[in-house]
Amino acid sequence: MHRRTVLITGANGYIGNAVAKAFARAGWTTYGLIRRAEDASDLAKHEIHPLIGAPEDFGPSPESKSKHFTHPVFDVVVSNTEDWSNYTKHFKEVHSMLLHIGQCSSNQAGIRPLVLFSSGCKDYGMTAHHNDPTLTPHTETSPLNGLPLLLPRTQASANLLHTSANQPFDITITRPTPVYGYGSSNYGPIFSLAETHKHTGVLPIPANPNVIVHGTHVDDCASVYVALAEHPQRDQIINQAFNISNARYETTAEICNAVAKSYNLSIEYTPPKPLDGIIPGMVDAILNYSQWVSSDKIRHLTGWTEKRAYFADGIEEYRLSYEAAMASGHRGTVRLDSISRDPGAFSRSSEV
Repeated sequence: MHRRTVLITGANGYIGNAVAKAFARAGWTTYGLIRRAEDASDLAKHEIHPLIGAPEDFGPSPESKSKHFTHPVFDVVVSNTEDWSNYTKHFKEVHSMLLHIGQCSSNQAGIRPLVLFSSGCKDYGMTAHHNDPTLTPHTETSPLNGLPLLLPRTQASANLLHTSANQPFDITITRPTPVYGYGSSNYGPIFSLAETHKHTGVLPIPANPNVIVHGTHVDDCASVYVALAEHPQRDQIINQAFNISNARYETTAEICNAVAKSYNLSIEYTPPKPLDGIIPGMVDAILNYSQWVSSDKIRHLTGWTEKRAYFADGIEEYRLSYEAAMASGHRGTVRLDSISRDPGAFSRSSEV
């Protein structure tokens, strides 16, 4: 019996790692592409084959590290890397990798791989605040109107859809909301902010309390990738995008009330920074970026639904896990904490 194979790039990253583990649990033969050998043991412990390298290593060159780089055959590829120091160059390398994998999979095994390309819900821009009479959710048909900082990723994912007929693979775009759980990703700076102000008794929040904060637990997000890969009718999922979000949104007030209660703090709302000063990784990027995102499309097609607690409801567990990740020096959690303190680090960073 053929065991389906999947390659996850960025398998040491926050979403990529969760996706790799979700596929392994679902019974797939799972490979994770990582740059650093020190990240291999975590994958191996979860029955995931580590491939140490980068997208640019795939090709017929004899310098390539193994047959998985020179003659790769995969049923599914999850592209989940971002290098914001030069996103355009990085995307060209990713696209070349996908072309090579598609051609090799077709020539050697008659397989047309499914590529699940991770973008993000910020491709759409922002929505109105909670209780605003003009408020409507972003759907997959909403115009792409993201922040200039994220424009290269938005354009890259859109271009993949536009050129899909001429490529040796099928393409589906995913647009997750911000994710939380374990190391807490971009939600982590909220805990860091509370810890910093514990001695003052006051939690200063640079945002409007009615800002919409729409997220998803990273495990629930990862399960969408498996649901798409295992959907029995591929023509129903390809050449289109799918949003990933919890069934309902939270607000800055809901989240901050939960955090303040956990740390025994009162809340003081302060004037928010200008939107053009918001960088992913800053606490403002969560608490002052209002966006309601509909995930009805993926729910109706696959039956997917979230299982983990919303951020405010599970605050004690999420704080516990975040503090453990920081204490152990978890690279991704520490990296995002450093970005929250030095926003310029975002443009110098790479997920892989």
